[in-house]
This record gives sequence, structure tokens and C-alpha cells, in this order.
Amino acid sequence: MSLNELQIRELTEYIEELLDLYSEDEYEVYLENIVYHYCNRKFDIEREESTKFLYKIIKQLK
Repeated sequence: MSLNELQIRELTEYIEELLDLYSEDEYEVYLENIVYHYCNRKFDIEREESTKFLYKIIKQLK
């Protein structure tokens, strides 16, 4: 599934907020699960795709 521009912006803002709460060491343990549940509930996206979005957005933010 592909997200539209508005959805990507919304997800990016959500991830930016989460990045303030978690260290890089905690990404795999906490952040991936949080983003997966958010994406699944909000956009009906499965874990693999949500994880790709997560790391793509993190990379863009750095």
C-alpha cells in the first residue's frame, strides 16, 4: 500500500514526536511496534511496510 502525501506528513509528525521519547537503541524494541500499531489502525498497513516507512522517515529526518 502506498500512502498519500497527507498520510506521509501525518506519519512523519507522529514519528518525530516518538523520536524525542526513545533512543536509537530502543527503536527495534519499542518504536517499530508503536509505529506498526499506529499504521495498522490508521492506514491498514502491515508490519513490514510500516517498518520500512519508519526507517525511511528516520533517514530523511537526519
